[in-house]
Amino acid sequence: MKNSKWISATLASALLATVGVGSVSAASIGRNVKSVAANQTAAKTAVKEGTATWNVNGTPIVLNTINSSGYKLYSLNQVAGEIGAKLVLGAGGFELNDSKGLHNVQLKTGSKSYQVDGNSETFTVAPVFYNGKTYVELTKLVYALGGELDADASTILSFARPEGLFDTLHWTAAGSLIANKSDAETAQLIKFTTDPGNYEVFSSDDSAVDFAVSPDGQWGAFNDETGLLNLINLSSGAIKKLGTDNSVKTDLVWSKDGKSIYFIQGDKQEKIAKIAVDTGVVKSVLADKVENKSELRISADEKSAVYIVNLTGVAKNDADSTEDSLTVDFSSAGEQLYKLDLITKDAKPAALTTTPDNKLYPEILADGSLVYLSADSDGNAANTLKVIKADGTSTKIALDVEVNWSTGVNNGLVVAGSAADGSTVVYSIDNNGAKTELFRSTEDVSEVEVSKDGSKLAIVSEGVVQVIQGGKALQLSK
Repeated sequence: MKNSKWISATLASALLATVGVGSVSAASIGRNVKSVAANQTAAKTAVKEGTATWNVNGTPIVLNTINSSGYKLYSLNQVAGEIGAKLVLGAGGFELNDSKGLHNVQLKTGSKSYQVDGNSETFTVAPVFYNGKTYVELTKLVYALGGELDADASTILSFARPEGLFDTLHWTAAGSLIANKSDAETAQLIKFTTDPGNYEVFSSDDSAVDFAVSPDGQWGAFNDETGLLNLINLSSGAIKKLGTDNSVKTDLVWSKDGKSIYFIQGDKQEKIAKIAVDTGVVKSVLADKVENKSELRISADEKSAVYIVNLTGVAKNDADSTEDSLTVDFSSAGEQLYKLDLITKDAKPAALTTTPDNKLYPEILADGSLVYLSADSDGNAANTLKVIKADGTSTKIALDVEVNWSTGVNNGLVVAGSAADGSTVVYSIDNNGAKTELFRSTEDVSEVEVSKDGSKLAIVSEGVVQVIQGGKALQLSK
């Protein structure tokens, strides 16, 4: 509104206010008009326009500001647009809705009171209309619309990242990341995109907290509380039963073509079997009655299986089986790796190791060799990566870290370990043994998950989910 119109409106209001309370002189009216005009001039002098640069959803944005009563206020229209909120001007003021339809905010200029989802809140400074624009308090507006703001880093996210402790990471075909919110009162699987703050509750099924992902990243396989195998669509979250077999199943492994799921079967993990994904028919692979099998792996060509057997002590006594003569021989106890030929009928498992070290994370590489993490059972030696080649010979992979995790990828391995300075380092090792550092952190890393194409890492560091791409970390939770 122009000054002359504003003064005229004020003068009219002043004249109306005098009706019934006596007359006022022309000189008095003139003094009032001059006083109003002077106050407005002083107000405009006190307001200082400016700009401030914020990183909004990863993009630097210059926002228009004013300094009013010692506070910096931001253009309402501009902020709403940048964080994707719908802004409508009505008779009672402004109404804003976030793009997910989760939050509603109602405010008006000149009033510190505003509404957030029907609840009354208070601005520190009332919104100001200045030079055709409305300016508001930035922090409270962003939070009211469900966003996140870090003043120290000058960053704004349209949607706040979820808080809590996370574990059990899985990549999907679409490049989303699914993680379990482990400190939730009820089961919560959260699906993240690689845009911070963009997430959804994917599933609340207790049984689906962990699952084996199909080679194409479209499906996850898990057992429910009855022992039945289930498939979960990693796009929609829809779950369907697979077959009617309710035996105990552990270590689910998809075949490379996605047509079968192999697993260790039985209450004592004494068998290996597979189930056809299209029919749900279960077929026995190995039933040698050797208990405590684990860490099942299937080669890409489905010609061989590798697994660990946790051998226990062997009881011995005399011919009379007296209690005093009973002894237990632990000389052969421990974890040993076995290989099974899946092509030859009635093939017997062959022992690949006899050493007393603990064996973790076995992987069958493209050339048919086997790599695993060797850990000294007494903790007196550093962890190492060992390779058993197809001809049976064994060697070590030399690294400048003590490895504590590894996994196979299309072109080799990804390993994580602790450096001498205590930092965590993640390496990619190709089929020729060449290594590339992917990530380094001074914080503890409890989980690493590699995307299907190998271009991205997801990690859990102190319960927080991060994605590593191009050597840079992107924090998805807080």
